[in-house]
Amino acid sequence: MRMKLEDRLKPSELAQKFPKATIIIWLLLTLVMMAGGWQLSVSYDTRIFYSEQNSFLLHLREFEKKFSHNNNVLFVVTFKDETSSERVTSVEVLKAIADMTERAWQLPHSTKVESLTNFPRVFSEDDAFGVQEMLPSKEGLTPEAAAAIEDEALADPLIVNRLLASNARATGINVNFQLPVKASDEVRDISHRALAFADEIERDYPDLQVDVTGNIMLMATYNEASHLDAQLLVPIALLVAGGIVVIFLRSRNGSLVVISILGVASASSMGVAGWFGHVITPASIAAPIIVISIALASTIHVVISVKHAIAEGLDNQAAIREAISINAKAVGLTNLTTAIGFLAMNQADAPPFNDLGNIVFGGIVLSYALTFTWLPAALTLLPLGVSSDRSSALMAAVGRLINWLRWPLLAGMVIAVLMTVNGLREVRLDDDFVRYFDTRFDYRNASDRAEERLTGLNIMEFDMETGVDGGGYQPAYQQTLQAFTAWLRTQPGVVSVADISEITRRIHKAMNVSGEPTRNGIPENGDLISQYFLLYELSLPYGASITDRINVSRSSSRVTLIMKGLTSGDIRALHERAGAWLAANAAPETVTSGISINILFAYLSSTNIRTMILSTLVSIFIIGGIIALALRSVTYGVLSLATNLLPAIVGFGIWGYTFRDIGIAGAVITAMTLGIVVDDTIHFLMKYKRLRARGLSTSDAIASVFSTVGVAMIITSVSLAVGFAVLSLSGFEINRALGLQTSIIVIVALGICWFMLPPLLHIIDRGNGVKLNHEN
Repeated sequence: MRMKLEDRLKPSELAQKFPKATIIIWLLLTLVMMAGGWQLSVSYDTRIFYSEQNSFLLHLREFEKKFSHNNNVLFVVTFKDETSSERVTSVEVLKAIADMTERAWQLPHSTKVESLTNFPRVFSEDDAFGVQEMLPSKEGLTPEAAAAIEDEALADPLIVNRLLASNARATGINVNFQLPVKASDEVRDISHRALAFADEIERDYPDLQVDVTGNIMLMATYNEASHLDAQLLVPIALLVAGGIVVIFLRSRNGSLVVISILGVASASSMGVAGWFGHVITPASIAAPIIVISIALASTIHVVISVKHAIAEGLDNQAAIREAISINAKAVGLTNLTTAIGFLAMNQADAPPFNDLGNIVFGGIVLSYALTFTWLPAALTLLPLGVSSDRSSALMAAVGRLINWLRWPLLAGMVIAVLMTVNGLREVRLDDDFVRYFDTRFDYRNASDRAEERLTGLNIMEFDMETGVDGGGYQPAYQQTLQAFTAWLRTQPGVVSVADISEITRRIHKAMNVSGEPTRNGIPENGDLISQYFLLYELSLPYGASITDRINVSRSSSRVTLIMKGLTSGDIRALHERAGAWLAANAAPETVTSGISINILFAYLSSTNIRTMILSTLVSIFIIGGIIALALRSVTYGVLSLATNLLPAIVGFGIWGYTFRDIGIAGAVITAMTLGIVVDDTIHFLMKYKRLRARGLSTSDAIASVFSTVGVAMIITSVSLAVGFAVLSLSGFEINRALGLQTSIIVIVALGICWFMLPPLLHIIDRGNGVKLNHEN
């Protein structure tokens, strides 16, 4: 057994023997790994959160093959003076809207421009049928004509709350774009030009304000959020980690060594990610921050043990060897369990979380290797000075106090756990896709104003199939569309619904065909409806088309509804109600389910929770089995699982009381934190078991554990909690929730490890002083 231990420690001994060579080799390796950073790209794609096998994504792609993509930019036009009573349907503003509409066609990759002034209206005059723009010409526009446009627009369900606000104080210009599959350059180009276009309009029309939102701007904001977090949070994480090290270690050389490991591990892990072709997203950009926190937790145990050994009289080299000998097994075990937790994230049906788990896993491997090579080499070159170790005596006193108060502490912890568990009932799986970004982003501010003043930004689409070519013109099908859209308009949060039956009714009314049987304004003659649409399509003005509403074979059409003020939970509920309505009222071939990028995000959390349940359970048993094998005790393995599942349960309970809503971050937090929060328990139990085997009583062993690892436990927990708390500074909601909730769980885990684990050990070992036997 002794020989095996020495073999395991050989890398650290070689590092001590050849410290300069070790550092140089690591620096060269670091440069090679960091070179992969040039291969990293930052995603613009909102769909990157979904795997290629995601059923909703596959449904959306099939929908977009049949109809057009919703790659839009929405320009929301309002008045800068919010107190003004003027309306956007005045002569001057209508002319400005017409001008903007013409100029919007010049935006790169634009395929369609919709606005109040170019909306196609059906009319008949002297028995002649026609379709023309709402404002055919801005020349000679009179106040009376402008008032007529307002009256007609406010009465039109295809315009109001979509292109014109119900109070006529805001209007929208919606521009759709054709994008390739990989569209980073195009999205960047369009977003920059859209913002420049809005600035141009505001210069040309000083009284008007133009807010820019839409799917293209959302894509650009994903990219912006990734860059902002990288530039802001990673440096903050390093500074915070450095501050923690300096405060707790009180050693210049020790602090430099630890901080150097944090920098190498985090930078190298991102470089390796580049070599493996990972794409950076707002979620995976959190990886270097997490690596910094975990690397600090690993290295600090060794450095504190070196200080402790020097304080007891060992020289620097002997102290390094002693510290590594004491911590090798525990640090290896904690890194292994932490790695398992992050590898479990590969089961999430969200590639950014897969990437996050894999990048952090790489960082864990690197920090482990650095701890047993770079660390001894660096401490050989930068030895720690002798310092008094008053913390050991203080921690031993804390341990004795906990022994003395063990039963009140256990009772108090049980009561606290039960009280917080009750908060689980308050947790609601909900979030708001539109508000994933906070108000530091222009997109969020523009979107808030758009929803407040004009329209909703969440949409839901239905592919209403008939199963036969030309079936879209059949009266029964059109009646189903009319009834479905009428029902949708009664649903809370729905502000606009568009379908082809509305066009049918308008044409029939304009044609004024006498004697033709109708129901709900729709003719009972499919051939007549077909002729109507042919005439309508031939009469459409430039830029207008119906091919985005009905497919080429005319076998299927599109129903689009716009939702306002709904969260993901509300959207899921509406999605299910709509599916139920169709199942009860539509022909079997027409029954379908809604789809859109908003639907994908609405189901993102629930989909990932389902996929992560099995992965989390497997991780629990693997981690428990590893700890049981390492400690050679099934009892301690079960105990470690119990004390480390509780922090996640309590953390969710606290979240339920304080924040209530949990989104996609909730799907991966339990699996991720299992491996993290177990660290303190592993160090505690391994040292406790060793001391009990030496013949110490339960109370003496607990006090001794606190004296040796108590400070390290505080530092690791503080570093992890503060490191993840840095993520709460992110402007991206998923990172904020992930960071804040993990911080809560880490702090809870420390409390359970300190105040619940010792009383439980007293119960298990019955407080006797007999030498602990190994369990087989």
